[in-house]
Amino acid sequence: MKRSLVILRPIDSARETENRAEKLGLSVIADPLFIIEPMEWTAPPAGQFDALMLTSANAVKYGGDMLSQYVQLPVLAVGDATAMAARQAGFTVTDIGNGGAEDLLQSLGPDRYPRILRLTGKDHVKTAASPQKLTLRRVYQAAALPLGESAQTALQQGHVVLLYSVRAAKILNDEMDRLQLERSNNDIVALSPAIAEAAGSRWKSVQAAEQPTDDALLSLAGRLCLP
Repeated sequence: MKRSLVILRPIDSARETENRAEKLGLSVIADPLFIIEPMEWTAPPAGQFDALMLTSANAVKYGGDMLSQYVQLPVLAVGDATAMAARQAGFTVTDIGNGGAEDLLQSLGPDRYPRILRLTGKDHVKTAASPQKLTLRRVYQAAALPLGESAQTALQQGHVVLLYSVRAAKILNDEMDRLQLERSNNDIVALSPAIAEAAGSRWKSVQAAEQPTDDALLSLAGRLCLP
């Protein structure tokens, strides 16, 4: 049996991954485990910063009208999708990193953009200390949903599950326990080793992508979908 990819990301991100997967000839079952919601936040004056860091396109989509006051700041974007969303909103993207926020900061060196405003989600990957002074504002949150019927059916049959965050791994495990679903028929493909570790060990297999990108994730997952 040719297996499918089970995508649990919020709907907009799930569609992006689904489009990439289908171009590779992969079958997809998309059933979001999260819904993205805006959060109330206080916007500090733009003059206090040398650059704006965006680690997700959701920061652009859900940041609200206050984003416009930062349009003159150069944008440091994690991932091509984030960079595209920023450009479409009128920002100038100067740096794109595909290895996560910490790798992007390290690529700047000690002297570029000493004061950075980072707009992110309520649940985000924390970065180690860096020469730059980072000011954090949470502008959106991913609210968890119960595991949908399509995902439940897929997991009963046994497919390949894509995981993009430690939180998703934990919530999926909680839902598997709540619904008494068997893990051992399903493979997990995680965006990073930390996410793979959070997924646990009762699955058919748990593997992490070589790089934290959709391309690397889908390359690995595609091999597991072969009959």
